[in-house]
This record gives sequence, structure tokens and C-alpha cells, in this order.
Amino acid sequence: MDPRELRLDGNAAAGVLTEIFGMEMTVNRTVCVNCGAENPVGGLMAYVHGMGSILRCPHCDTALIRIVHARGRYLLDLRGIRTLELTDALQRTP
Repeated sequence: MDPRELRLDGNAAAGVLTEIFGMEMTVNRTVCVNCGAENPVGGLMAYVHGMGSILRCPHCDTALIRIVHARGRYLLDLRGIRTLELTDALQRTP
């Protein structure tokens, strides 16, 4: 199977990200450590499968967020993100 067939947008990881961070994450902005592109989490490319999820930069394909859920805990690798901007839900405009 072609890996591109498994590609979704970052909204596919919304559930697991909400479990981890306790807030809606898809509108929060990331900055790619490789190319500097700014994207909301929902605009990243997501590869979701049984072993976990990988969210990649849509501009340069760098892995920004890697998530594994195993033995009752989450393992998170965020080294592909230069900045993750978490906006207070009360400050968001509708």
C-alpha cells in the first residue's frame, strides 16, 4: 500500500491530542524546526495506525509530533516542533 493512501489531515489525531493535553489542539499553531513553516495542528499531515500517530509538516514532510500509546501511558516526541503555541480557550474568537 502506498503510504500516501494512509495520509489524513491533523484533525485525525484530535482525539488522542485532547486526551494528552486536555484541550482542543487542532487550532493551536506549530512552527516546523526544519523549514520554519507555521501551521495549525489540524493542518499537519497525519499518519494514524495501531502503533501510534505521526504528524508531519505539509511543506517539508518533517515529523513534528510522534505519539505512541503503550501499556497505559503516552510517549510523545515533539522534537520536530520549534514552537507549539497553546491558546487559552477563553481567548479564542469564535
